[in-house]
Amino acid sequence: MKILHINTEKGWRGGEQQLFYLAKGLIERGIDTAVACRKGEELERRCKEEGIPTVPLKGNQTTDILRLGIIGKKFDVIHAHSAKAHTLAAFSKPFHKKKVVYTRRVSFPPKRDPLTKYKYKLTDITICVSQKVERVIKEQLTNLKTKVIHSVTSTEIERNVDNNVVNSFRNKYKGKTIIGTAAALTPEKNIPNFIEAAKIVTEKRKDVIFVVFGEGHLKGELENLVKKLGLQNNFFFEGFKRDINNYIKALDVFVLPSDNEGFSGSILNAMLLKVPVIATDAGGAKEIVENERTGLLVPRRNPVKLAHAILRLLDDKELKSKIVSNAYQKVVDNFTVDRMVDAYIKVYGEVVGDRSIVGEVLK
Repeated sequence: MKILHINTEKGWRGGEQQLFYLAKGLIERGIDTAVACRKGEELERRCKEEGIPTVPLKGNQTTDILRLGIIGKKFDVIHAHSAKAHTLAAFSKPFHKKKVVYTRRVSFPPKRDPLTKYKYKLTDITICVSQKVERVIKEQLTNLKTKVIHSVTSTEIERNVDNNVVNSFRNKYKGKTIIGTAAALTPEKNIPNFIEAAKIVTEKRKDVIFVVFGEGHLKGELENLVKKLGLQNNFFFEGFKRDINNYIKALDVFVLPSDNEGFSGSILNAMLLKVPVIATDAGGAKEIVENERTGLLVPRRNPVKLAHAILRLLDDKELKSKIVSNAYQKVVDNFTVDRMVDAYIKVYGEVVGDRSIVGEVLK
């Protein structure tokens, strides 16, 4: 079986990480795998470092559709991992005539226009990264074949933590309790919610600082909000970190302040690294975080309750310890790369009508 993955995104976010985990896992099982992605982007660089074959995309929709229509003939399944990639995979199908799989990672409704409906009609199965994503899309598109395969994390990140990086970052803010998040600076991540909560917390505690790892077009606007609230000495934007897990490990509390979240890999990483998690009840977050058992859940767009949850976790050491232990075990038991790879192999076998290959390669 030969699988061609398509991703058209710039930068490195959760979707790119999940694709990378999957491609690497498939190759380890002996399944021919290649990744079509933007030339010069982080995904291409990491694939090349790992020895995963890549197909460079031009960024021009028409050109890439025609190119994939030709290249796709060499594969059994064309697997799209982003909305634009889905367009390329579906609209090149009349040329390559292969099965199309699409992984949808966002929890907001798809468009209702004819092109979107036609794109999904050309798709053999839509994989949803959470039950929330599946519910939302099925409300918009009837008779759609779907399956839920959750995003995952790799147990390797725990073993590969660089304590020198962790200690160096903690020493940068020596004597401070560090509350942080890892997210793109985009509207759905609602970093203003985090900033406003930080204002409330810092009025009650002087030993706390807040950090955000990530980049995005809202950075200037967010920095202005920090200044407006007088948080210049308490709230810091640390930028994109290629080795993000070292920085998550350095946190005392991880916060996900999102408005919309398909299924957060960052939450899984924090849990595996034994950092307590607070998240808004946005999208698939509720499928990972069990309130007061594996983390704390708060309503979306409510900085007051988010701040109170942060203060509670800082003050209640017993609760923090319980959450960390339960969360770690939940991830190890349910959200590993092997589980995801097995699930996708089954899907590939089903869509190509060759279930015999499944038993040969499953772990």
